[in-house]
Amino acid sequence: MSLSDNADPKVASSTPHARPAAPAPARPQKQGPRRRRRVLTGVLAALAVLVTVAAAGGLVWQISAVAAPRTGTITTPEAYPPAAPAPVLASSDANAPVPDLQSVLPGVLADDRLNGSLSAAFTDVLTGEVLFEQNGAAPLTPASSMKVVTAVAALEHLGAEYRIPTTVVEGPTEDSVVLVAGGDVTLTVDGKGYYTDYADGASLQELADLVLEARGGVAPATVYLDTSVFTDKTKAEGVPNEDLTYMTAPMAPLMVDGGRMDNTQKYAQHYADPAMVAAQQFAELLGGGAAPDVVAGTAEAGAAELAVVYSAPLAALVDSFILTSDNLLADAVALQTALVVDGAMTWASLSTVHLATLEGLGVDNTGLVFYDGSGLSPSNRMTANAFTQLLLGAATSQSATVFESLPVAGYSGTLDDRFGTAEDGKGVVRAKTGTLSGVSSLTGTLTTADGRQLVFSLISNGDTTGETAVETAMDEIATAVAKCGC
Repeated sequence: MSLSDNADPKVASSTPHARPAAPAPARPQKQGPRRRRRVLTGVLAALAVLVTVAAAGGLVWQISAVAAPRTGTITTPEAYPPAAPAPVLASSDANAPVPDLQSVLPGVLADDRLNGSLSAAFTDVLTGEVLFEQNGAAPLTPASSMKVVTAVAALEHLGAEYRIPTTVVEGPTEDSVVLVAGGDVTLTVDGKGYYTDYADGASLQELADLVLEARGGVAPATVYLDTSVFTDKTKAEGVPNEDLTYMTAPMAPLMVDGGRMDNTQKYAQHYADPAMVAAQQFAELLGGGAAPDVVAGTAEAGAAELAVVYSAPLAALVDSFILTSDNLLADAVALQTALVVDGAMTWASLSTVHLATLEGLGVDNTGLVFYDGSGLSPSNRMTANAFTQLLLGAATSQSATVFESLPVAGYSGTLDDRFGTAEDGKGVVRAKTGTLSGVSSLTGTLTTADGRQLVFSLISNGDTTGETAVETAMDEIATAVAKCGC
């Protein structure tokens, strides 16, 4: 049964006429042997369509109501872009000359601000030719550029329309129900929450209303919380314990507002047990003044479904965690991918799936190590070559929409306040940022002055000049290539 134009695909009840078809994409086969990268003449045209955002409104759609990356302050859509913006991300030219980056990059990479280990790679999209490489095969900590890997893996396996379910089934007694967590961390209480502006998903109020409807208006006496889908530690290896307070939440397969105590701030304090807090909020909505008791439990096999609600589509979730560099959401999406592909929502399965995905897209996995999907773990290892190979592979696959999610230099996401000393890169460079203590990275795409489309990655570890200095140097490097008429 198809949904009507007015039906809400986020909610469903046990009543047949009200339930939309569940998003149950067939489980993809595990990655097989490495396939030969497809370098097609049509890639450039396809990628140009994906990354072109004209002044006629496309940019507004991409960056509406994003949060400033460092303050978390919400900026209204009306503030982006200026009233009469110049066109950005213009279409590439397949006949444009290939730039001679050997004449440009050695000089700009010899920057005193980059005094640590630097891995750099620039590759032509049309031919797949590596135009410049410096320590491109060196495994380094990628920081949040890791989120590009998470986005590509999720889009490859789950598809852009996949939604994460949260389900309620009948409990072991007539006066009980079981809230079954499915991995959605973007739930709201009443439809207004932290993720509403980016990825409008389901609310606990919707779920409670459907449960009460299915039970003839009678609230249960007990709500059991089933989080058995997640069977691992609450943080990935290497992530500092203190980061579970403000940088991310202790991982759980059910959260409201990503476990934030203040849903207006990106770096708000997080609950120590976000799943239980969400279950208690759900119980209050069910019982009104007399909330049911909430206890941990597991749904019985074959228990009848009372209601289910769904997250926003995966494409919206990817937009959100790429644009704003949301650690918690990136890890949740990576674990959801692991669950669908490998059958387990664990950090180890996440690593297995990500490595297999890269191999399937023609990426050399030598030296790569993945512990999370956010890049928050300093124990992750990635190379600049692997990032550019990944983007080339994505360009000719169903994960190509990742290019639409990348922040635009000087305009959106974590690049909205960058490129201040590299004005010519604004609106031309589109990339994911990465920052940890002593770590900076920038990975994405750009178009040269002649119209040649490139993918690139810069990873720096161990610099002593400070985060801002290294980021500025990377902005200027990307801009030097974008300006190149060489």
